[in-house]
Amino acid sequence: MPPMANVNGNVVCSNRFLRGVVEGFYGKPWTTDQRRELFRRMNKMGLNTYLYAPKDDYKHRAYWRDLYSVEEAEHLTSLIAEASESSVTFVYALSPGLDITFSSAKDVTFLKRKLEQVSHFGCKAFALLFDDIETDMCIADKEVFQSFAHAQVSVTNEVYQHLGQPTFLFCPTEYCESRAVPDIETSQYLTTVGSKLLPDIDVLWTGPRVVSKIISVEHIQKVTKTIKRPPVIWDNIHANDYDHKRVFLGPYDGRSTALMPHLHGVLTNPNCEFESNFMALHTLATWSKSTVDVTKKEAEGGDNSAVTSDIKLETEGVIEDSTTKSEGGLYDRNAALKLALKDWLEEIKTPKSGGMGVIKRSGNVSVITDSVTTVNTCITMTPTTTSSCTQPVMCPVNTLTGEPIDIPKLPSSPSTDSAFDSTSASSTSKDSEDGEGLEPMDISSSPAVSSTPSSVLSESTSCKQEGGGVAKKVVDAQPSTSTTTEGKVPETETMQIDYEGVDMSPSNPLEMQTDTEEIKSRINPLYTAQPVTYDDLAMLVDFFYLPFEHGPFGVHLIEEFIWLKTNSRIVSKCKRTLRSTAEDVKEWHERSEKYDKSCQSVMDMVNRMLNAPNRAAVYELFPYVYELKGAVALLKSFVKWLAGGRDVTSNFTHMIRWGGCTWSNRGYKDAFLTGKEEPWMFRGGLTGELQRLLPIDGAGDLFQQRAPDTPQSSIYIIRPYLHPDQDHVYEVCRKTCDDGLDGTDVFPDHPALIGDKLVGSFLTLSPEFCFVALDASEKVCGYVVAALDAKDFYKKFEVAWLTDLCNKYPKPKAEGNLSPAEEIINSFHNYKVYLPPNLYKRFPSLLRMSLLPQFLMDDPGVAKNMMACLFAALKANGSSGVYCEVNIGDKRMLEFYTKMGFFDVPMLDEYSEEVLILGRSF
Repeated sequence: MPPMANVNGNVVCSNRFLRGVVEGFYGKPWTTDQRRELFRRMNKMGLNTYLYAPKDDYKHRAYWRDLYSVEEAEHLTSLIAEASESSVTFVYALSPGLDITFSSAKDVTFLKRKLEQVSHFGCKAFALLFDDIETDMCIADKEVFQSFAHAQVSVTNEVYQHLGQPTFLFCPTEYCESRAVPDIETSQYLTTVGSKLLPDIDVLWTGPRVVSKIISVEHIQKVTKTIKRPPVIWDNIHANDYDHKRVFLGPYDGRSTALMPHLHGVLTNPNCEFESNFMALHTLATWSKSTVDVTKKEAEGGDNSAVTSDIKLETEGVIEDSTTKSEGGLYDRNAALKLALKDWLEEIKTPKSGGMGVIKRSGNVSVITDSVTTVNTCITMTPTTTSSCTQPVMCPVNTLTGEPIDIPKLPSSPSTDSAFDSTSASSTSKDSEDGEGLEPMDISSSPAVSSTPSSVLSESTSCKQEGGGVAKKVVDAQPSTSTTTEGKVPETETMQIDYEGVDMSPSNPLEMQTDTEEIKSRINPLYTAQPVTYDDLAMLVDFFYLPFEHGPFGVHLIEEFIWLKTNSRIVSKCKRTLRSTAEDVKEWHERSEKYDKSCQSVMDMVNRMLNAPNRAAVYELFPYVYELKGAVALLKSFVKWLAGGRDVTSNFTHMIRWGGCTWSNRGYKDAFLTGKEEPWMFRGGLTGELQRLLPIDGAGDLFQQRAPDTPQSSIYIIRPYLHPDQDHVYEVCRKTCDDGLDGTDVFPDHPALIGDKLVGSFLTLSPEFCFVALDASEKVCGYVVAALDAKDFYKKFEVAWLTDLCNKYPKPKAEGNLSPAEEIINSFHNYKVYLPPNLYKRFPSLLRMSLLPQFLMDDPGVAKNMMACLFAALKANGSSGVYCEVNIGDKRMLEFYTKMGFFDVPMLDEYSEEVLILGRSF
């Protein structure tokens, strides 16, 4: 689609509309193989331009003066040639703005020579980027140039002419409306760029903001008038390098097809994770081939039938096959999304190695081996210094090894004169075990798992002062997938998804089928997992949609949870009012049951996704879906807790409406949806919104969970304790009481003794604040028990529980050489309850927790999720802190609770010398 031929009577436009990808994010650059795959996909989709500009490639930005070595030259030459073979224009970009002296002839020479070297590799298109740099010129430049814009334009024009006036792009320092000083029309910087930059050099522009929700024709016309040429959009709508908890899988949106005649092109700067960009590229390609937008009215009048595996694109009433090109047709983001989902499903079903090791198939088990260290692809940003792809603290990566490097103070004039700097390879790379065998300019192909702090390693309840046990590491196995001779996964019956209660109106981007059934067989999910379906991908996209929009199903989970919390008084045994009718109670329970099924459908989707044959995609998406699954599991557990008629404080509803959930705040919600603020103001995306639904603002660290090193579709359930669970809870307590090891042999004659001592009182006197964790076979593998008010709990303990213990276990007659069991029994008869006032004031609640070591190793995040669920229940009832008792010699439990945010509480009053008190607030 060619842009307009003339703008304001003085701009002649090129005949080729640039549509493609800019690798311009902060974080780990893509690998060589990924770029080659990108060129193949772009050719298939009809995209024609690739801009090489990874911010953390040190020879692109930090050490821009350094020439490429012979090996790197051969590699880059090959990459440029492959792009050409795929009909993709390879645009090589440099970002010299960090330290260039514009008036220095030596620096300008370095710039010319670097780009000239790349031109010898076959590159015919170039770019100079001056985004994310200080605007103050050095003294030498101030003496030569009238302004910063004059300096940039002068050097750009000189380099452009030196290279023979090739295809050339320029990224200004004021690259969006929010950075124009004071505004677009009166910016001296942009006015200078427009009047002084040679007319055939294209200007990159991100829109009204760094990440723009909407880019209108009126906005582009205003920009064009100032810079005197149609811009090329550097589009950050799918960029995620400013928030390591978000990835964007939604369709290209917010840009009318009417923009195309007013632009020279659109280049998307997508997610850091390569495999996550299929949807972004596919829908951009569909948009770029369209000429007319489907209006909201037309979209609402379209076909609203459930999505099936046979998706069609509707254009002007004619149903086209998904393989038909759509030039000249309508652009409907919903239809474009369906097309992309259908093609992405084939990619997900295609076996592909990747991740942290090599997939080795043996029989019907796929084992991932040879793990290597990875570099996080998403860097935490600072909102005050964001860029055309948003700017973090600079952390360049050695392109040979993939390892971060420190940046020393850069010299103003490197001393190298050879066309191919043979010393650059040795001076800028590290010989490491991880980097061996990698091609020049390549990096480790391992995708990042997470940058969050590691979670706990072990959890146990001890009955001894000394001793310990080391949990053994197990090798995670992945299921093999039966394939046909063509390498495709055979189709099986689709697992339907429960969307009951969700408003799937025509304006919603996803129209998915309903009616689900929960997975019953959970004995070994790795071997019984069903293949990923179209509906699974649709749900995944729904949860990771766009920077300023969540999918309808995700919003449904938020709003329905708010309703259940706000109306929990209807089913509260103590707070139920006379106005609560039987119909109200019935409605609440029906909606809670539907909510439970909806949450389960999300967890089932994640489990199927993690067993998909395309392991490269699985590894990249795993950190995101792992955190999503944990958040949904928490909400599911908390609703179950409310459904039991649990008591809540009188101010709980007020806390829910105004403080407990930011989504409930109209101002926050409006700011998010309108796109008036940059998206890094809304951290965590939909997963973050789900986490913030729980009333534990002071315990956000529990959500900082490091995903396991290898994707695993472990299934666990956290739910309120039920009376039939007692024997199983006692068993877990017994099997972990010996410093995390099985203590069954310690109490052969009294198997229930340690359970009676440590957890029985909680299960009997405070069952409403007890939770259990179930494994795939729905067997109890962990528990957390608590008392809301420790003082009140100990009063009941002395009157009821302690008396029963003494009656059940008579005092030993002998006083010396007592067995461990006799020592515990003897303590019952000499027990003194002591609760220091200073402790109770700060930490009114008391807890104990334990999980089987194997269960904890399978999914370390379970422990934090259990603790978060308990804290939410305690906070809902007015508590603000909790403490626990740990034997001084129990180093394992001391380490465990410390990693859970607990700290040693100095005791001002007399307390047992054998016990440490650990506390934390929430």
